Amino acid sequence: MTYRSRELLRDFPIYFEAEQGPLNTLTIRLEHPYVSQALQVFITDVTADPIVSTATTAWELDERNGLLKLTDPSFIGKRVLIAGYHYKWFTDSDLQGHVGDVVSEFTYDTSNGAEDLSDVEADVAAMGAVTRALWSLSIELALDIDVSTPEGMFIPAHQRYAQVTAMMQHWEQQYTDRAASLNVGLGKMEIYRLRRVAKLTNRYVPVYKDREIDDPTRPDRVYPTIPDLGGESHADIDVFDVAESYRQGGGQWSGWSGSYPSMGYPETLGRGSWIG
Repeated sequence: MTYRSRELLRDFPIYFEAEQGPLNTLTIRLEHPYVSQALQVFITDVTADPIVSTATTAWELDERNGLLKLTDPSFIGKRVLIAGYHYKWFTDSDLQGHVGDVVSEFTYDTSNGAEDLSDVEADVAAMGAVTRALWSLSIELALDIDVSTPEGMFIPAHQRYAQVTAMMQHWEQQYTDRAASLNVGLGKMEIYRLRRVAKLTNRYVPVYKDREIDDPTRPDRVYPTIPDLGGESHADIDVFDVAESYRQGGGQWSGWSGSYPSMGYPETLGRGSWIG
């Protein structure tokens, strides 16, 4: 999905090579920002005979600013060759973050992940990532101001912002339409069955599966998830055994027994008869 988003944005990787040395510092400023982490770094010892170039992984990359930090002090005085790819607008981590946000919207109420999306859903998720990426780029371009000089030169910097905003609105409409067609994302339609609570007992009325009018079989009851409403559960409240409590009082309880909250109202605990 990340590559598909980059494909829609037409922000393909561009190959570059850079060579510097002998090094007098371990920080190297590359010619391009937005550098891919898939770099190849070679250290060349020009004092050796013959000259030997060795690949190294002793480096850290600031991909957004194009800064390469070598972490081995022994590289001072040697030459370094760097080969890799850079992008024009977005780094890999930028698009991966946007794709992750859209996938989270697709799967927020399920246990599925990105690997569970179909090819069609993945393509729509890539469009959503394009919309988010262009939105973030438009914020950056919105900070540019038009330049006008007394010599008559005029640079309308706001045009790039207007063009990016227009592209964002186009892809946003495409994403919204296709997500609605597949019924995915935060705007999907959901169907709920409202449950009725009896006024007398304050309990849910049982729910049964729908049947045909001429179906004589036994009704099949369903047990929907009961919301906690932000309150305490029975597991968090002190409970006592009904029958044992009444035996200690010198009487006899005929009926069912069970653990219920010690609310101080035994006459409301359930159906049965009290003798004694």
